[in-house]
Amino acid sequence: MNAYVVILQKVVGSQNIIKPYEEIDILHKTIYAVNTEKIPNIWKNYYENESNKDEKSHVYWLYYYMNSIFYNIEEREILKYEILDKCVITHSIRNKFKKHNLIMDNIFIDESVKTKFMSNVAKAQRTYRGFSKMAYLYKYKKAKLQITTNLVYDEIDPNHHNSIEIYHEGSRYLFTKHDLLKTINNSLINSPYHFAEPLIIRNPYNNMKFSKSILYTIYFRLIENPLKFPVLFHNFVWLNFDLLLFRAENEALIREQYFREYIYNTTENTMINEIKSMISTHYPYELKIHKDFPKKQLIKIFRPYYYLYLVSQYHINGLEKREMARNYLAHKMYEMSIYNPSFGRKLVLRDKNKKTNHSFNMDAPPFTMNEAYNYHLHKQIISSDDESDEDEDEDEYDDNSVS
Repeated sequence: MNAYVVILQKVVGSQNIIKPYEEIDILHKTIYAVNTEKIPNIWKNYYENESNKDEKSHVYWLYYYMNSIFYNIEEREILKYEILDKCVITHSIRNKFKKHNLIMDNIFIDESVKTKFMSNVAKAQRTYRGFSKMAYLYKYKKAKLQITTNLVYDEIDPNHHNSIEIYHEGSRYLFTKHDLLKTINNSLINSPYHFAEPLIIRNPYNNMKFSKSILYTIYFRLIENPLKFPVLFHNFVWLNFDLLLFRAENEALIREQYFREYIYNTTENTMINEIKSMISTHYPYELKIHKDFPKKQLIKIFRPYYYLYLVSQYHINGLEKREMARNYLAHKMYEMSIYNPSFGRKLVLRDKNKKTNHSFNMDAPPFTMNEAYNYHLHKQIISSDDESDEDEDEDEYDDNSVS
């Protein structure tokens, strides 16, 4: 913004360049004028150096514009930027264009003056963006490539179509699309105690948040492969990166995705404890699983059941999917109890040489994660079975009526 103000004055050929940003105190993203003597006298400079040649008031309205940007700011706007932890209000693009629109919407200003004012501002803006782009390219070329490996320390090929190079906070980083997707997904599905609380997406190497421009860059690189594009990130982009609105609009989807990640990324001991808790409350009768039963095998067998348990217990209240998941879980638990009532017991066998061998009863009915994800189909199957039974009853009734 500082360079922008200087360029504005250069565009109209000001004789004396003033720098109002050097004459105010900026403390913690809030503007404080300690006393009126520290506020620069913009208008004094205008009437002493510019007014004599400003016959059509073109310079006047640029000075008015600069004065509005730096000093005509309401206290509530300063407080809002302070609370939201945004940039200094005078450096805000929103503030700059708000002051621009106040002049353009003023019905007492001649249209020719407005046209010239808009032309000067556009020229200054174009020049400012050109210098900004040149500065960015210079910084980018001088920046060091800090990271060249993925999150598991494998070297990344910068020319590969799945590689993305990002310039962030004065350094360059190489990412794979897979790592970026994982980082983004972990932030958006963050759900402590199963309640959706999405987080700001940050660079995993410096813990600094990604800017909107970087997130847009990632978005358009990821969209090259729409078959594997993350729905949550897509919704986050289309909601203009508003976390509160994103959570409100996508809470059910966040929680669903969180459950799918949770069943694979939770620690082994936590999974075992929660699976045993599920069995104790949802199994038709008491199931005794031996303490030495292999943990990995137990998790693998009961993971689909546990997913249904999470949906039925912790999904959003009032959704039909909770009831569907609860019914399907009860059906599958009953099916397993009938299939193998002795599941989980330790077996002691002796071979011909009377050597003792130990094993565990792991026989369970086939139940995959895809079946668990499609728990809504269970209701359709039952409904179709009920309808077929009704059709058979109607057929029998018709036959009897004919006789």
